[in-house]
Amino acid sequence: MLRYNLVTFLYFGVASILSTFYFPFLSQDVGLSLGEVSKAIAFGALFSLASQPYLSHLFAKSRNKKRFMIVYFGLLAIVNVAMLFVDEQRIYLFAILYGCLALPLIGTYEIYIEKISSARGYMYSKIRKWGSIGLGSVTLVGGSLIALAGFELLHAISLVFLAACAWIVYRKFETVEDSAERPKMNYRKALADKRVLVLFAMSFLGLGSYIGVDFAFSSYLTELTGSVRTSNQIFSVSTGVKVFLEFVTFTLLGLYFNRVDVKKAFVSVFVFSGLRFLFLSTGELPLVVLGDQFHGLAFPLFLVTVFRYLRSLVPDELVPSCYGIVSMLVFGVSNLAYPPLFAAIQNYGGYGAMYTTNFALSVAVIAIGIFGLPPGKRSRFVESSGETASG
Repeated sequence: MLRYNLVTFLYFGVASILSTFYFPFLSQDVGLSLGEVSKAIAFGALFSLASQPYLSHLFAKSRNKKRFMIVYFGLLAIVNVAMLFVDEQRIYLFAILYGCLALPLIGTYEIYIEKISSARGYMYSKIRKWGSIGLGSVTLVGGSLIALAGFELLHAISLVFLAACAWIVYRKFETVEDSAERPKMNYRKALADKRVLVLFAMSFLGLGSYIGVDFAFSSYLTELTGSVRTSNQIFSVSTGVKVFLEFVTFTLLGLYFNRVDVKKAFVSVFVFSGLRFLFLSTGELPLVVLGDQFHGLAFPLFLVTVFRYLRSLVPDELVPSCYGIVSMLVFGVSNLAYPPLFAAIQNYGGYGAMYTTNFALSVAVIAIGIFGLPPGKRSRFVESSGETASG
């Protein structure tokens, strides 16, 4: 399992550079305002609406998943190189490339590693937790590296990590192949199941709005501290700590998740995200940093639970494509819809009003989950889903 852990560690280090530091990159290196950042993100997300489900579809169709991922690592390397040449005049051209290739980077790898976990009999969370450590480690030192040598150093590190991932996958990973005669995938029947649609709706309204407001956090810290350098340091430390909490949460889920009520676990995701936004809305720096740590509970719980739900609701062959839709809603549609909305709210009522809106959305999603999701006991849940899964 060591090789899977190492690649996951390195890959999520790349994710930190391309995702976590993307918003500071746009505001500090490219020189965009908060409103301009939100427009660039939304423009790129428009193209991800097609690329995310298409990548998931290609993954599902690909017989050789290993070769698919190596090619994808190469495409991410192109994104890294392109970031070295981005300026205000080229930002929308780059946003197209970023939306097509970089926005799906976490979801694409999670589908792959979940496929390996299922095929090899490993617990998904035991591998995925090393992604949290990789992301947290790079984020923790990222602010200092930016102060030392700028964003260029981060992008160079990302290229090295991607090269290492490609080499290890090529040399050390077993080939995970699907049968040449795969059963026909009945997407229409799976997507007509209202339980799947409730899952999609909760993902978009709850976690989509969660992801869709991330663009503002570094700017919020700058406003609270009055210093870009201080805000970068706090951003790195806060993100590093919360990703360490992700590691702990993944570890605990790997040990105890089979005993957990799936419905309660999924609804708890939005309880934790609601608490995060309630703390962020206070405008008090210690509470803001403390509230940000709820991410370390909400995000890993969402990832583990959503895969378990999907495997209960749809045939295994449909899980990558259905998770691709979840990923598109959370990372694609959300980045198209929410940044302009939240930027307008922030412009009108400040950061407090913006995060209070997020809190209200979390409360609404909790209500949808309580009344709209199927029973949470896994034995009853599997039985109630058997007709859909076998169809």
